[in-house]
Amino acid sequence: MTTITHPKRKKRISPTKRNYFVDIGMALGFLTVFSQEMTGETLHEWLGLALFVGLITHILLHWKWVINITKRFFSKKLKPKTRLNYIVNGGLLLGFVMMGVSGLAISESVMPLIGMGNGPSFWEDIHEAASSFTLLLVISHVLLHAKWVITNTKKYLLPKKGHTLLQTGSDA
Repeated sequence: MTTITHPKRKKRISPTKRNYFVDIGMALGFLTVFSQEMTGETLHEWLGLALFVGLITHILLHWKWVINITKRFFSKKLKPKTRLNYIVNGGLLLGFVMMGVSGLAISESVMPLIGMGNGPSFWEDIHEAASSFTLLLVISHVLLHAKWVITNTKKYLLPKKGHTLLQTGSDA
């Protein structure tokens, strides 16, 4: 009798887990970069760029949803909460783009590396307004998804019964 061996399959991270940690990273990144006084100017600018990359990643991970809801936006079958979520997400995209463009326009650390930045002061007003607008939308987005956030926080970050976050072995 011959034994058939199968190559070991790589364990893949679930899309929900991947989305959860991308979202948590973006939320924490946004809160960190929101206050330039907390990070200093240079770190604020570089973290802002990293956050924008996170936004693009987030959109690409949810691209099928974006296309699907865009096609059905005016359908009577679409739930009002889904429509509201779509509108909030569109506002978030607009807010992040405005923060990014205005941030690059007033950059004193990143853009001077390529001979640009230090734009007119009206860009600072746009940057601050876009940041405040986006903060409100981030809060709205989290509240719209509160059940999902709580469920997945319990699943991925909180210890299960009989387990601790840091297993240290026996206490002999």
